Amino acid sequence: MIIGHEKILNFLEKALENKVLSHAYCFVGPDNVGKRTVACHLASKILNTEPEKLSTHPDFLHLTREIDEKKGKLKKDLSVAQAKQVRNFLQNRSWFENGTRITVIDEAELLNTEAANALLKTIEETSDDSLMFLLTTDDKALPATVRSRCQVINFDLVSDRDILSGLKKLDFGDQSAKEATNLAWGRPGRAVQLLQDSELLQDYKSELERWRKMLTQPFYAKLKNVEDLFDDKHQSRGKEKIKRTVDVWIMLWREFLLKQVMDNHGDVKISSKNVLSIIDDLRAVQGYLNRNINPRLLMEQILLKF
Repeated sequence: MIIGHEKILNFLEKALENKVLSHAYCFVGPDNVGKRTVACHLASKILNTEPEKLSTHPDFLHLTREIDEKKGKLKKDLSVAQAKQVRNFLQNRSWFENGTRITVIDEAELLNTEAANALLKTIEETSDDSLMFLLTTDDKALPATVRSRCQVINFDLVSDRDILSGLKKLDFGDQSAKEATNLAWGRPGRAVQLLQDSELLQDYKSELERWRKMLTQPFYAKLKNVEDLFDDKHQSRGKEKIKRTVDVWIMLWREFLLKQVMDNHGDVKISSKNVLSIIDDLRAVQGYLNRNINPRLLMEQILLKF
């Protein structure tokens, strides 16, 4: 089920009906906002199959970061080998007469340079019977040559009203749906995850409480409050923990900025300009986590601002 994004759905379904779909789309928006759900919805219509059965359809390819078997963690980027896999897949004919081959690429911003160049060539040589969806949180992180050859569609955050209505249609209880909606911050996928994973829900509540406390704490106390983010002996797990925390903080600061209210924040006074600067810095941290930059130093710089 798709929650929100009616205008995007109508636009894409109309294009499909009129046979004027682009060969390559770039869906841009926050994680869990619905980019993949919409892409798979359209793919299921084209391939005449249920969304949950797409993964086994011979004309559908979903590309994600691979696991590094030696290190037991996700690789930091999408490789040229994967880009070539897309090319080979799209160059082959459909298993069905007049069929279409469809590829969905998650975290397209993580294509390394060689992979992006290979993908660019694929897009340029795309035939009428193939379709590609690039999903990204930041289209500016994509090479301009790749971005310019895709039709870019921006996915905005979904209203709480629409999320709550959608959750109720999925038969979640009223109270649970309201709580998940309040913590989803405009992302339907996150709301569903929270309702399906009690541990994740508790983590979010704890992170919200930590953030509220730090608003009125001195700098040394803030540092002590985030020490758990840097005590993981496994670097990859530590980075994932920081990434999840930063993601929550971005949404909390965004909510703080939009509402401009101090409920549960005491006498906290932070200028809009400073909040925007904090949000920008947090977004930068998300990008830096994929590089060899000390995350502790980055977080310390951000904590100095509030």
